[in-house]
Amino acid sequence: MLSKLRNALAALLPQRGRGVDHWLEQLEDDDARRRWQAAGALRSHSGQDRVISALVDALGDPHPGIRRQAAESLGESQNPQAFDLLVAALSTTNPRRRSAAADALGMLGDERAIPALRKALASRNGEVRCSTAEALGRLANDVAVPDLIALLGDEDVHVRHSVVWALGALGSPAAVPFLVPLLEDETALIRAAAAKALGKIGAPVAHLVLRNALRDADAGVRAHAAQALAVVGDAQDLPTLRMLLADDTRVFGVPIAETVQNTIDTIMQRQAQEEQAEVAEQL
Repeated sequence: MLSKLRNALAALLPQRGRGVDHWLEQLEDDDARRRWQAAGALRSHSGQDRVISALVDALGDPHPGIRRQAAESLGESQNPQAFDLLVAALSTTNPRRRSAAADALGMLGDERAIPALRKALASRNGEVRCSTAEALGRLANDVAVPDLIALLGDEDVHVRHSVVWALGALGSPAAVPFLVPLLEDETALIRAAAAKALGKIGAPVAHLVLRNALRDADAGVRAHAAQALAVVGDAQDLPTLRMLLADDTRVFGVPIAETVQNTIDTIMQRQAQEEQAEVAEQL
């Protein structure tokens, strides 16, 4: 059994002693597992221009796991050529390559990509719009907030979800008035994402609608609303939160009751600190 396990791991992990030429060849192999392995192994060789070019080509691979592996390898590259090739890939006719290029640019973290990414938000392909929105969220520059807000009405629910995530990641208060109504969206995925984003932004004005979201029929929405209230909630939210202390529904393996208890503890600690600060000011 141990021997079989070692052999399986050896087949998945890059092997020592194999050079760039070997992995470049494997990147063209018919076996998707070998291509995935090569895309990861080439990460440590991404200083070479030919490796960067090969990884950019791999962004168009039909297998999503390989595209992701190539994007991650490019996203960690220090080679200046990576940025230029990735921006160029955003304008290719292959939507898979455009989407993966946006992913890589987000990981690369170079704000020079923002103009090209903002333009790519207008793509007719939903996958490209998703990846582009998330990339803009990772770049931590709120210049694209208006563009993202404009996509909150996108017909593709996955695009809307990516946009909400990006707005939460950017943390811009300007997004709050547009996120609050989404707590009543017909799709639970969007309601949950909006609750999480409002918590990340830390907008006190949202605590009332988040309190109402604690009664949502969807467990994910309730959990994210409870987590958000740990950031923006106050003593007025405690009665509603305590109503969920018997909710043993698990979200990502954690009972909602446990999440709620943590939020209650956080609010009470914050309240105690504020009271101590007020007393100190009066002394």
